[in-house]
Amino acid sequence: MRVLKGNSGVTVLFRPMKTTLVDFRYYVKCGAVDESPGEWGYSHALEHMVFAGTKKRSWLQINRAWEKLGTYYNAHTYHDKTTYEATGLKKHWRESYEILADMFYNCQFPEARWEDVEKKAVIAEIQGDMDDESGFLEEELYTRALGERYHSIVGGVDVIRKATIQDLTRFYGEYYHGDNVLLMVTGDLTEKQLMQAVNKYDRLQPGITKRKKFRANFNYNSFRLVDSGTEQSHLHTLMPLAMPRLYRTRIALGLGVGCLSQYLFEELREKNGLCYGSGASLYWDIPGNLFLHTKTDADLARLSKTQRILSKALADFSSEGLSADRIRNMKMSEIYASSSAAANIDTSASWLWDSWEEGMLKKDPYDLHVRTIEKLSVESVRSTTRLHIIGKHKLGKLVGS
Repeated sequence: MRVLKGNSGVTVLFRPMKTTLVDFRYYVKCGAVDESPGEWGYSHALEHMVFAGTKKRSWLQINRAWEKLGTYYNAHTYHDKTTYEATGLKKHWRESYEILADMFYNCQFPEARWEDVEKKAVIAEIQGDMDDESGFLEEELYTRALGERYHSIVGGVDVIRKATIQDLTRFYGEYYHGDNVLLMVTGDLTEKQLMQAVNKYDRLQPGITKRKKFRANFNYNSFRLVDSGTEQSHLHTLMPLAMPRLYRTRIALGLGVGCLSQYLFEELREKNGLCYGSGASLYWDIPGNLFLHTKTDADLARLSKTQRILSKALADFSSEGLSADRIRNMKMSEIYASSSAAANIDTSASWLWDSWEEGMLKKDPYDLHVRTIEKLSVESVRSTTRLHIIGKHKLGKLVGS
């Protein structure tokens, strides 16, 4: 990875890669955690409105220009960031990037577009998420566990209905500038080629933004939601973890959670046939916070048995689920996953972002990841997992549904 600086001041994280595609992504350090209660959903609404047109192009002309080049374009909002991406053929990379830079910096936010089209689309998206039982339950899990500061990335219907184009324009001006913006580029380009285009088209404005911090007062109380129209029960558990300080510790913890995910699948699915799938994952999306999330499903007739076996599996994981063979196999799976990601242009930007956030810019993130995994002993993975996941907590004492 190479860290470059454009004339506008924009930081460019560049990963040369032999491929017929070139991927450009603007990352903005702005997401749901940066929103005050009256702004819930502004980051997501902005994601929509940035595509609404510039002085040079209407929303339709933006779409048609990219389609003419065979370029894939999209945007995504998270708790900690918002991304805008364009991935296209190498022979058209300059044109693809010029459209992206124009859209990102020169968006006009037409009021009619917001009130007549995008506001309705955002509200429909929020309502669609609420209609999905598992997704709704997951949001309820985080809301009840993390408290009133937590809210859904897509926002709330009432807030979006009240939001004016002036509100969104102010929010854009507050976050879309200075060190809050980074450009990630992956492709078969030279530094000279890339920076000539960046210096021609990038229009970053200076500015300093102090991000809001999220601190959860975790609630361990369990809860149950009942919907008589569903045929399965969705079981979720959540647990706060101490954030590992060292990179190798984070990798070891990730391997341990991989072992837990595999162990739960074997106990619930393979041995007892209680569900289609189950697993565990680390939830890193809220800056400064880390949570362990497990989930599975079961039909109503087998719900009680599924809950019993899930609780037992969580309790037995420390002694039964961290065998040397399982840990070694998980290491090999992660090495494969990293090697596969290294060859995939779509995954490059997120790895570059993570390296930037970790402050590890001098090493290739994929190579560093693999070498760290290879050096970790079975006992270090086992002890790290037991310390961070079990430690002072009990795996059975989780907020759930």
